[in-house]
Formats: sequence, C-alpha cells, structure tokens
Amino acid sequence: MLGLAIARELRLPLTVLSVQKDGATHHPELAKHRIVTERSGSVADGGVVLAWCPRHKTMEKIQHLEKSVVVLVEWIPGEMEAWAKLKQAYNIVTDEVMGIDISAEAVEVLERIVFEGYKGWTDSISERMVRSFVDDLIELGAYNRDLVLAYARQTKYESSVQRLEKILDSYDAAARHSSARRSRLEL
Repeated sequence: MLGLAIARELRLPLTVLSVQKDGATHHPELAKHRIVTERSGSVADGGVVLAWCPRHKTMEKIQHLEKSVVVLVEWIPGEMEAWAKLKQAYNIVTDEVMGIDISAEAVEVLERIVFEGYKGWTDSISERMVRSFVDDLIELGAYNRDLVLAYARQTKYESSVQRLEKILDSYDAAARHSSARRSRLEL
C-alpha cells in the first residue's frame, strides 16, 4: 500500500484515518497501525496519514495538518476531488498535481461565503447573502458547487456545511427551473 510505503520511506509514523475502526482493521497491514476514527482520537501533525475511504465528516480530522503527508483512498471516485484540488494533491493514478485556477476575486467571494457561515448558515439573511455571493461567482465564471463546499469544509464543521449544501441545492434547483422555463418560452 502506498501510505505504508511512504511512511517507511520517510521514516514517519503512520496514522490510519477511517470512518469506523473496523473499516480499516479488516486489512491486516492497516490493523498494525494507529487508527483514528470519525468519533475517536485525533491526528497529530508531522506524520503520514492514510485517509481510508473517508467521508467529509471524517476529513474534519485532518483539515489542520500542515506538515503531514496525506494519502487519500476514496470510496466513491471523485467525491474528494474539490478537496484535492484545493490542497494541490498529487494524483498517483493520473501522475499529475491537481489544482484549480481561481482568481483572487473568486477567492474573496469564497471567503465571504465562509464568513457568512459564522452562525452555520442557519438564518434567512445568510441564505440570501450566499445566493448573492453565488451570483458573484457565476459572474466571475468561477462557480463550482463542489469547490464552494470544499472551501467551506476547510474551516467549518460538516453539520454547518450540510446547511450550506441545502442552500446551494435550492439555488441550483431554482436556476435549473428558471433555465427550463426560459427554454420553453423561447419555443
């Protein structure tokens, strides 16, 4: 396994991050290492972390890491792609560094969306503000739903991000409805 090989090569401790302990212990090699789950333990910075089929909630445990090597094994292909692009991750399948070309203006709008979530996007004002900021991102040609959510996940808890996700779902549904309506009127 790549995570184990990297840990050995760099002579760094390996921590396995898994949704549940039995998600990793079924593999005998992983069972030999410290396993941190979504509900228990924490990940110290400065080692190798094997994120074994994590969910977004599980990834909260590694958002603070700055000096660690993170090896991500996805359960659902592409589920963590926006996170990987933000982190400029190396994709061993494609042999390339992932990244996203985003303007300073778009980053500023993303920051405003995150700031607006200071209460967890729980009120109508924050919903209206997020909708306005999404309009700004669309104007800049930088709206990517997964990117907005990944950006928010860097500093917000998953329970709050799920409320942001509902706002974006509502926004996207309204935009699709409006587009379909315009198409029918043009006929």
